[in-house]
Amino acid sequence: MSKLALVAAVAAIGLVGCGKATDGEKAPVNQQELINSVNSYLSTAEKTCIPVPVRFGEPVDEKYEALTEPNGAQLSALVKAGLVQVGPVEGEAGKVQFTVTEEGTNYYTGLTEPAGPGFCSGTLEVDKVAEDKVAEEKGDYRRHALTYTYKVANAAAWQTQADILAQYPKFAEVVNGAGTAKMTTEVESRGRGWNVVEQTEFAN
Repeated sequence: MSKLALVAAVAAIGLVGCGKATDGEKAPVNQQELINSVNSYLSTAEKTCIPVPVRFGEPVDEKYEALTEPNGAQLSALVKAGLVQVGPVEGEAGKVQFTVTEEGTNYYTGLTEPAGPGFCSGTLEVDKVAEDKVAEEKGDYRRHALTYTYKVANAAAWQTQADILAQYPKFAEVVNGAGTAKMTTEVESRGRGWNVVEQTEFAN
């Protein structure tokens, strides 16, 4: 074999070797895709929603503010916020019932736990990513734990009312933590987009 042919053969082997190394490399993760996946999940997670402790049209004692079951203080706060209205029950003395107000229909949702419908103040969205941690990578499978601060998009004016925050402490925790509290969501990919696999939790 001539020296020229030998050099050409060695060069060809080198190119094949480089090609194999390139083929084995993973494409870099587009963090915006992870964020989009988390935002899509948060938009349906109802973490900015509060329930009505009675079903609309269900009669309760007219002294509902003093009731503990259903929670009269919550009902009173919802009336004060303009989300529900209270009226008498025809043919049932001493009873009242609640219905959604025109303003309340702007925030009404089909939330059914613990007892009746509810209202949502916008939705959570990722604000700033604090950490993008690789939890697992094997073949085409990837799993990341995204830790981030969040914001409330399209927040309602009533979400900061003192009575609402006092009567819905979990809701208050979410509202008051916007921009500062951190949440963690795990997402996974099998080479065809990202999906949330672990419920969002507040980070330690």
